[in-house]
Amino acid sequence: MTLLLPQSDWREIVDAFSRSQAIIQFKPDGTILEANENFLRTFGYSLDEIKGLHHRMFVDPDYAKSSDYERLWIALAKGEFQSAEFARIAKGGKEVWIQATYNPVISRSGTVRKIVKIATDITEKKRKALEAQGQIDAINRSQAVIQFDLDGTILDANPNFLKSLGYELSEVKGKHHSLFLDPEDRNKPEYKAFWRKLGEGAYQSGEFRRRHKDGRDIWILASYNPILDAAGHPFKVVKFATDVTSEKLRNAEYEGQIAAISRSQAMISFTREGIILDANENFLRTTGYSAAEVVGKHHRMFVSPDYAQSKEYASFWKELGDGKHTSAIYQRYGKSGDPIWLQATYNPIFDASGRLIKITKFATDVTQNMKSRQTAIAAAEETLGTVEQTVASAREITGSAQDVSRGMDEAQRAVDDMQTRSEAAGRSTETLRNAAASMDDVVQLISKVADQINLLSLNATIEAARAGEAGRGFAVVANEVKDLASQTSQATTRIFAEIEEMQTVAGAVDEALKAIQSSITEVQELVQGTSTAAEQQCAATDEISSKLMLASENVASVCSNLDNWVVGMENRRKSERTRVHQHAEIRFGDNEYLQCSVRDISETGARLHLTNAGNVPSQFTLHFNDGKAERSCRLVRRDGDNIGIEFVKNVLALSA
Repeated sequence: MTLLLPQSDWREIVDAFSRSQAIIQFKPDGTILEANENFLRTFGYSLDEIKGLHHRMFVDPDYAKSSDYERLWIALAKGEFQSAEFARIAKGGKEVWIQATYNPVISRSGTVRKIVKIATDITEKKRKALEAQGQIDAINRSQAVIQFDLDGTILDANPNFLKSLGYELSEVKGKHHSLFLDPEDRNKPEYKAFWRKLGEGAYQSGEFRRRHKDGRDIWILASYNPILDAAGHPFKVVKFATDVTSEKLRNAEYEGQIAAISRSQAMISFTREGIILDANENFLRTTGYSAAEVVGKHHRMFVSPDYAQSKEYASFWKELGDGKHTSAIYQRYGKSGDPIWLQATYNPIFDASGRLIKITKFATDVTQNMKSRQTAIAAAEETLGTVEQTVASAREITGSAQDVSRGMDEAQRAVDDMQTRSEAAGRSTETLRNAAASMDDVVQLISKVADQINLLSLNATIEAARAGEAGRGFAVVANEVKDLASQTSQATTRIFAEIEEMQTVAGAVDEALKAIQSSITEVQELVQGTSTAAEQQCAATDEISSKLMLASENVASVCSNLDNWVVGMENRRKSERTRVHQHAEIRFGDNEYLQCSVRDISETGARLHLTNAGNVPSQFTLHFNDGKAERSCRLVRRDGDNIGIEFVKNVLALSA
């Protein structure tokens, strides 16, 4: 049916089109005849630049040479109408998309006089459409997508969705969404309300449990998106989903583990600055606080005031704020002010971008355990002190035994000298006896000679008497000889008596020397026995001393191992400690002092034991009783009868 209008009406219609549309006219072979301002503005040309040129100037060179392009103009030359979206090339190579119709103008004779192209620039719309399509394609590549009618009937599903649920498209298309639910969930009021809201255009999203074709549960993170028509009415629902089954199971495992930890351990969370965010019942029960008393407060409420103001404490929170994990046994204080011991880990928690969001502490109350350990340490240290005193006593005994041994050696030498002198005296006595015996023989000889002289004098007297007067002088001589012989006889008698007495004395001396030699022999044997016993005692005492030293080292090792359980991360010493047991004095104020014993020591500090540790001030001087230089000290930890100190100046000669 041909619409007949007056010529003026047709012109008005053409003018109206020309004002709103881009219009260009071609010969049937594609040569440009005319173009309006809208077309020229859209493509960036003037009329002089395009008039008389071929349409191919607006298309890609490859397309201009193609058979498709050739068929387009053949069809138009035959009078066949063409309408579509076309990609064209504007001046400067710019791509332009147009929604256009190629309209053959036919003469009364039925031949095509020219081609009129009426176009609309849809470049921006096309760009947005392509962008949207690109996004949809990207979503289809990465996500599970399914489309429903408003009542839940499945219209379409992409391969990702079908793969996640284990179906083919033919198995789900036309079926209801309830196919993916457990039978007991399909008739629940919540499920019906879910689809009613979607039908009303309400968006739905969340994690949903769905049923795989093989019956197992899967979890999806999904959004149900009602699609609206031009009038704003929903006409279908598109669901975008991601299979999060693995993440859900992993998170469920993590949550289960955290829940289990929360049931069995004390938990508390802090900001990176140490402000308390929350705490579970175990932690609150351990410290004696309520949640309202701790949330919003700083962690320092659980530590001693001195430690809270220390550089170590500031460094502790700085390292946590830097994301460093710490783990140790820590001394803290509950609401009552009593010390509690926690075996704990401080765990920095990061978000997906690696930003620290909080610090969570997991702790176990080991107060009773630590008290038992500290009791064991005290007992071991007392044992160590006893053993060290015993070692000192053993050393004194060894010294005494060595003195005895040296005395016995000197006595042995003295007795040996006495034995030598006694033997010499015996030999002298024997010589004296022999000399007396020789003298006896001489005296006997003299006695015999005297007797002979006496006999001769007697015979001479007799012969003188016979001679009468003539022998008177001879008689006088004989008489004198007789007197001399008599005197000699008397003298020899006395000599005999003296020699006999000398022999008696020599015999007595000999017997006495023999008795002395016997006594000296007994003394020698006694001295040798005593010396041997002293040497054996020295050896035994040395062995005892060595074993006591080994026992002392073992007890010190036990003390050190036990003490290592008591040292928290904040209080861990900066250098290796040496176990000692030395007496010292804490001096402060106006000549005030407290007796203490140093139990272990390092280059930077020490641990002291004393019965009145509560009276120790925060600053004092430590005086060593063995003559070491005094040290200025700062109190860093107080625990029962033990205190931890830090030397103000880190110069200390370790005790051996």
